[in-house]
Amino acid sequence: MIHRSSCQRGRAPLSSARSGGNVRRFGRNVSQVAGYAVKWSVIATLVGFGGGLGAYALRTGISLLTRASGAIPLWIAPAVGATIAIVIYLIDPAASGFGTDRYIEAVNLRYGFMERKTALTKLLATISTLGFRSSGGVEGPMLIIGGSIANTIDRFPVVRRFFTVHDRRILTMCGAAGALGAAFHSPLAGGIFAVEVLYKASLHYVDLFPAMLSSTMGYVVYSLIDNADPLLRVPEYVPDVRNTIYFVVTAVVTAVVAIGFVKTFAASRKVAEILPGRRLRPVYGALLTGVVISLVPRSAGIGLDVIQHLLLNVEPWPILAALLVAKVLATSLSVGFGGSAGLVIPALFVGAVTGNLMAGLFAGGQAGLLASLVVTGMAAALASVANVPVAAAVLLVEMVGLRLAVPATIGSVIGYVIARRSVIYGDAVQYQSAFAGSDVRVRDRTADH
Repeated sequence: MIHRSSCQRGRAPLSSARSGGNVRRFGRNVSQVAGYAVKWSVIATLVGFGGGLGAYALRTGISLLTRASGAIPLWIAPAVGATIAIVIYLIDPAASGFGTDRYIEAVNLRYGFMERKTALTKLLATISTLGFRSSGGVEGPMLIIGGSIANTIDRFPVVRRFFTVHDRRILTMCGAAGALGAAFHSPLAGGIFAVEVLYKASLHYVDLFPAMLSSTMGYVVYSLIDNADPLLRVPEYVPDVRNTIYFVVTAVVTAVVAIGFVKTFAASRKVAEILPGRRLRPVYGALLTGVVISLVPRSAGIGLDVIQHLLLNVEPWPILAALLVAKVLATSLSVGFGGSAGLVIPALFVGAVTGNLMAGLFAGGQAGLLASLVVTGMAAALASVANVPVAAAVLLVEMVGLRLAVPATIGSVIGYVIARRSVIYGDAVQYQSAFAGSDVRVRDRTADH
């Protein structure tokens, strides 16, 4: 009896010490989580606010310039915009091109560092390019504009006190995500895209959560300023499992077409590189773009209005063929030769045209099936071109609604599987991290530069 009680007395301090250690560890974990949550909630909100304003400025600028330049003939309008853009490139060369490659390089090689002035120069160059009706999208410019705005916040001493070098990577992602979330009216997909495009085959949650928070805030800010309804409208549709085979076939065909888009864009960049007068290349491409859009006017500009039309109306195949060829050529000549515009909306355009073509074969006048096949094509094309299957599916759902989640998911998965080795971002692919836990690799590569 005495022996047992002495053993118990001997163990009591050890048990108490272990309990105290667990409590301290738990307290430290809670403190770290709380600090992380507070830090990124505040920063992501600030950066998302800036991204939302940047998206509004870009959309407003493009709209105003498009109306103001309406009297300029289509064949010369892109060259006027390219000439203005060249002047901007002389001030800041980083304002040229589609932007996504520079974003990937900045985040994965330079800890997210971007020049502060690039937010303004990229904004003006993109307004000039798209406002004068060159063909392109907005996602690349938004990545650069948002990331550059985030770098402005990083300059404040009170912010830098609490930031590591790795935190600046995440900060740049947050800025890009906030701008994308506002531009596409997609609070989730904006954050996912800004992170997914950085990796070859994975997502990194440490990056993803702050980016999604910033994307949501960018969307909220934009909604306070302007209409933030989904970008596209679709008819009422009740999903039918019997249509799944149509979704699969459409996704396969679209992925093949998207690979053709990627190869055409790559060829245009190679042609541009061998032309004399490097600074004049955007004008060369713009002049050729003017010829294309004069022949097929609906291939000019961003093209969301055409995508909306294709969601609701089946077009004859000769018109669709002309639209497809013209959009691929116009985008490749505009952006491939150095114009400041993105590639996501052109990819969606290519997918919408292909989906509409397949609807002419399968839909039989069913408005809901038509929209489903167009959405399948859009998701497949985006996943094929950019290798972002998760972002592609979520973006399409946010753009058209949950009713078409099945075709959007099928399209994005099949498009990615077929075309995962064919990505449109060219040399930037070598800067994509191969796996999610890539912080050390990113740091080492940055140090080498």
